[in-house]
Amino acid sequence: ILFSVRHIPLKFLELATSRLVLSDDGNDLKLTGISCSVQFISKMPATLRASQAGDHMYPAAATVVDLIKHRGTVNKYYMYVIQVTTMDSTMYYIFRRYSAFNTLHENLEEKFPIEAGSINMHDRTLPYLPPKKYGGRSSVRSVAEERAPQLITYLKELCALPKKIYHDDLVRAFLRQQLHDDLPYELPSTGPVFSEARTRSSSLKSVSSKPKP
Repeated sequence: ILFSVRHIPLKFLELATSRLVLSDDGNDLKLTGISCSVQFISKMPATLRASQAGDHMYPAAATVVDLIKHRGTVNKYYMYVIQVTTMDSTMYYIFRRYSAFNTLHENLEEKFPIEAGSINMHDRTLPYLPPKKYGGRSSVRSVAEERAPQLITYLKELCALPKKIYHDDLVRAFLRQQLHDDLPYELPSTGPVFSEARTRSSSLKSVSSKPKP
């Protein structure tokens, strides 16, 4: 079956090119010489298909609301469920490992050395990411849970940065819904497992529980 590129949104092609799957079973779509699996389009998240045009789809807020275990082909690890709200109030979920946060953070520090405080620490505006735990593993739930409140704060501060950074391609790519985000997920009926309010409450308990001198 032949399809002209003009029938495929340009932004879709930009997302697709790095995840093409070659096949010789005779059922491929031909996009001007590029082959991709028929399932590639059908598995595209609905929100992603609907978010191809306009600045109104820029993320306006993002926060960690839950934690899920993912079993890979080799190992298991936990992924943070992030609720993203766009400027037109569209809401969707994405799933990111701590390593994805760390990669984003390192790339931002490299791209914005002034805001990272690399030249002068007094100029730093980038938020701080919770450090790697070399003694802990991403497959341990307690380690992932411990990071959640800090990641909520990180995302909140990231969303409050000037557009120069917050609307940068690095941040947009991190918060954009991708193919692996097409996972079956429903927010628990009791609400977010993690939230800013619960984070504050937890901090207050921690402070109040310290023994008095």
